[in-house]
Amino acid sequence: MFKTFLPACAVMSAYATFAAAEQPLSTEEIIDLLTGKTIEGLHFDSHTRQYFSESGLTLWIKQGDAAPSEARYKIEDGQYCSSWSGLWNTPEWGCYAIVKDAEQGLYYFHGENFRAPFIIGRGFDLSFD
Repeated sequence: MFKTFLPACAVMSAYATFAAAEQPLSTEEIIDLLTGKTIEGLHFDSHTRQYFSESGLTLWIKQGDAAPSEARYKIEDGQYCSSWSGLWNTPEWGCYAIVKDAEQGLYYFHGENFRAPFIIGRGFDLSFD
């Protein structure tokens, strides 16, 4: 029993340290973080940028794309939600928590089986120069 207890404690301790380093953002913090800004990150193994307008429109582009994709977004209940069903169709929302890793200076979209890192840029900038 002792032999299995020590490794289990080590794993739990590592998880507690990992979890302590990442802090979930509140609704207000997410609004302040994203609205009117461009984020830069990695998504599906691609360098990406996404802009969040004050109107609820979001533009997403990956390096090599000719033009950005348009979608709607909202921020509520401590989550960022987006609908990529088209601007004129009924929204189909997918929602994600945002956590901050202060130690690494990164943010993550975090959902079930999904985790994407990003950093915050300034204003509107979808270029990869």
